[in-house]
Parts: sequence; structure tokens; C-alpha cells
Amino acid sequence: MMKISKAQQYARLREEQFSIFEKYARMNGMNNKSLLVFMWIYHNPAALTQETIAKRTYSTKQVIQAIIKTYIAKEILCLEPSQNDKRKKFVKLTEKGQTFASQILEPLATYETEAMAALTEKQQKILLEATQVFSHKLNTLLEVHHVPDTGKDPASFI
Repeated sequence: MMKISKAQQYARLREEQFSIFEKYARMNGMNNKSLLVFMWIYHNPAALTQETIAKRTYSTKQVIQAIIKTYIAKEILCLEPSQNDKRKKFVKLTEKGQTFASQILEPLATYETEAMAALTEKQQKILLEATQVFSHKLNTLLEVHHVPDTGKDPASFI
């Protein structure tokens, strides 16, 4: 059996965690990207623009627009024009959307808190610090070694 590096072990654990969030999202009738968008909107009640959501979730504007359009049609999200710049619109939860998001995100926050409580205070501190350092370094390396966009659909390389 081939030995895998610690980086690969961590990557597999991270992938498993992403899959857990994907499963939770699907149990609630959405995909992981939509769940992530709702997390950002719900936890930023002062409102975010579509552009800010795209940057924070590392998504294209088109992906964010599609998600928002879907949930506007369901009367869960709405767009509010900025008072300062009428070209910018803030994404907000409707009253129905607030209920919808809280029914999904509040239990998730509880489960995350319970999972974290399974660790000692020292383990929690180490986990948070190590994940922050790892994420920062990985992001820096990916930015430094960024391969220019080929303009081709990634599926065309398969």
C-alpha cells in the first residue's frame, strides 16, 4: 500500500468535510454553493452585493446571479438598490427567506458547535490556528502559481 503524505491526508479529510456540507445542503434542497451563499447573506444582515458574494465564495458573477435569481423567484431573496450607487444592488433575505435560512443555518451552527466541543480547548486552538496558517499559505501558493485562463471549458481537457 502506498503511503500518502500528511498534506494528502489533510486534503482527504477536508474533502470528506466538504462532502458532509454537500450532503447537508442536499438534505435541504440545495447544493453546497447555494448553502455557502446563504451562509454569507445570513451572517451579514447589513447586506452584501452580488460582487462581494462572488469574491467571498470564489465564484463567478454568473454563478451567483443564477443562485440569486432562483431564490428571488421563490421569494426567499430580494435585491435592494444602494442609496449611494443605484447601479449596485444589495442581496437581502425576505421575511420568508429569513425563516428559510434560519431553519437551515441555525441547526448547522449547533452541529458545528457540538462537533467542536468534542475537542479539548487545546485541540480547538491548535485546529483553528493550524487551519488558518494552512489556508493562508495554500491560497498564497495558488495565487503565485496561478495558471492563466485558457478560455476553454475544463471538461474539454478530459
